[in-house]
Amino acid sequence: MFKLTNYINILILCTLVILVVLFGSFSHISTDLQSVLPNSEKKELLNEFNNLKSTKKIFLSVEGLEKNALEKIKKLESSFSKIEGVSLEKTHENKKLKEYKDKYKVYIENIDEKSLDNLNITKKLEEIKSNLLKSNFSYFVNKQDPLSLYFKDSSFKNLSLENNHLSIKNKGYISIFNLDSSINTISEYERIYDSIEKTIFSEKDIKVFSPIFYFVENSRIIKSDVNKIIAISTFLLILLYLVILKNVKLLLNTIVTLVSSILFSLLLCSFFFDKLSIFVMVFGISISTVAIDYMFHHFMHDYYKEKKGFNKDVFLGMFTTVGAFVILSFVSFDLIKQFCYFSIISLLFSYFQFAFLYPKIKFSQKNTTTKYYKLYTKVRPVYVISFAIILLIFSIDRFHFDLNLKNLDVNNKQLNQTEKYFSNNLNIQKNMPVLLKAKSIEKLIENARMLKNKYPNSYIPISILIDEKGFLDKKLLLQKINLKNIKNQLDKKAMQLGFKANYFKDAYSLTNNKPIYTKESINDLGIELIHFKDYFLTYANLPKDKIAEFSKYDSIVNISIKTMFEQNLSSIYDELMVYGTITVLFILLMLFLSTKDNYLLSFAYLIFPIALILSLSFFMTFNILHFFMLFVILSISIDFGIYLGSKNLDKSTYTAIFYSLLSTFSGFGVLIFSKVNALFSIGVVASVGILAITLLIIILKRPSYDS
Repeated sequence: MFKLTNYINILILCTLVILVVLFGSFSHISTDLQSVLPNSEKKELLNEFNNLKSTKKIFLSVEGLEKNALEKIKKLESSFSKIEGVSLEKTHENKKLKEYKDKYKVYIENIDEKSLDNLNITKKLEEIKSNLLKSNFSYFVNKQDPLSLYFKDSSFKNLSLENNHLSIKNKGYISIFNLDSSINTISEYERIYDSIEKTIFSEKDIKVFSPIFYFVENSRIIKSDVNKIIAISTFLLILLYLVILKNVKLLLNTIVTLVSSILFSLLLCSFFFDKLSIFVMVFGISISTVAIDYMFHHFMHDYYKEKKGFNKDVFLGMFTTVGAFVILSFVSFDLIKQFCYFSIISLLFSYFQFAFLYPKIKFSQKNTTTKYYKLYTKVRPVYVISFAIILLIFSIDRFHFDLNLKNLDVNNKQLNQTEKYFSNNLNIQKNMPVLLKAKSIEKLIENARMLKNKYPNSYIPISILIDEKGFLDKKLLLQKINLKNIKNQLDKKAMQLGFKANYFKDAYSLTNNKPIYTKESINDLGIELIHFKDYFLTYANLPKDKIAEFSKYDSIVNISIKTMFEQNLSSIYDELMVYGTITVLFILLMLFLSTKDNYLLSFAYLIFPIALILSLSFFMTFNILHFFMLFVILSISIDFGIYLGSKNLDKSTYTAIFYSLLSTFSGFGVLIFSKVNALFSIGVVASVGILAITLLIIILKRPSYDS
């Protein structure tokens, strides 16, 4: 039985490893910032948008317009097209779409009624005839609109054809590739990214960009950074425990418990969340170091050597910390929920092992000669509390929130510059992607055409189609301007001027058959349309500077992650304020119940860290993780307040507190070296909070030794 008890910790770890592998818990870990968005219909719509083929493009540009630049881009086009799932966007129009546009051109195009006021058909035809006769080369005649009755489209004015290839005016050649709609996982994005990188490795004077590059590059940057942080933290913790414990058996069991707590938390959280942010893993490793506090207090008070009763102070500390996380878990921001769930499970698992399993395993401890000592107060708590209140007043006056979710992500400057290059030259830098939705296809097309008329420079593929209402309205207009008569005069006078018979047969053709649409027929035209719940959806790019204006339309869904997050952020901050206040009240109650006689000293461990952390508002704007971490630090620091305010305070308690503080700093403090803003935000608040606790331990109550 004794041997089994010694190995039970390892058996638990092995069981957890098997369960984590069996249930594929690691596959739930995601580096995508989208995974932390609050669950909503908009989040579902964003997933639908990301599945659209038209949103997944690869842009390739080669500098220069000389012959070797043309040869280079054609060579790269050939190489890119060989990558599975990548195809060169055809410069010629979809055949069925062209047939549709030819048939309904007079209904689709906007007619410039001013051009009808002084319309001289004979003069227009004589100009065309003269240009045809005088031109040494082939002269282009717009046979569908020889009288120039339609408004001209000014989209993509920066693009032109150079040597029969698409080019950016005066800069270089450009090619656009499409990705198959089936490509929607990070592993597929990585395969395409790596294939492109391999192709362009030795090339110069080229630029390549795709929105999927952010998924790949940011994911790899985050993974690399996380691995580095975990490695540094693990090394520091093992080194620290080796120096402190000097007990190999206890050290190995402690490491096994911490690893087990992380695996157990990952296992259970994978059942609660489809996607688990990778930041939660780093936070989980850091929070597991807080649980070391429970081990140190039991170990330093000989609970693992002798048979003792229940350690009330450790239980109250654990209960307060876990209780704070339980309260904060009601905030409807998934990242905070994941942090809280992971922490609750990890801390409870570690506590039960350190408090109940370890005394059964038994660990030897060298006897040390106890010197006479006393605890004395260097600075009265009331002075610290007064200073903290003054600092709080000034800090709150400067305090404000950062609403930009992107400030939690990787700042990929190089990729941002490449994206800006293509956005500027494709004339889409002032537009933003949105989804259009409607209960019927007819209504969707009607709304799209209305938006295109309102915002002429927007890009709305489905607006090329004519809806039933538009068809009937246009039919009345055509009757009013007597387009049929104009068509007859055009054909008659063309014959008189010597044009071939039916030379302008495609000009101003009228049809009485209104178009009928289905989802399949629209997709056949090369326009993407999807059916989602009760809606039909398609995409568009609308002007960024009109966002406040078009956001009023119920038919428009802004699927920008930044905008979606900001729309929820105000309510999330309000929730965090409410639950944060409840957390503080809960902590105050626990302080009162556990440290009545030394309440002021313990209260200083609550208010001083708050004041010092909020003083960061003099130097930076607070984001959601700064604010959340504030309450986490309070739930941790209050443990020290409970221990130091306890009637049973002795040298072993003080030593355990000192070791716990070093351990917590090794877990959280290293996050300040992270390049990922989310982790850095956690690290900077944690570091300031731990600094505040350290200062309090030094100036409020400390042991004095007498030989």
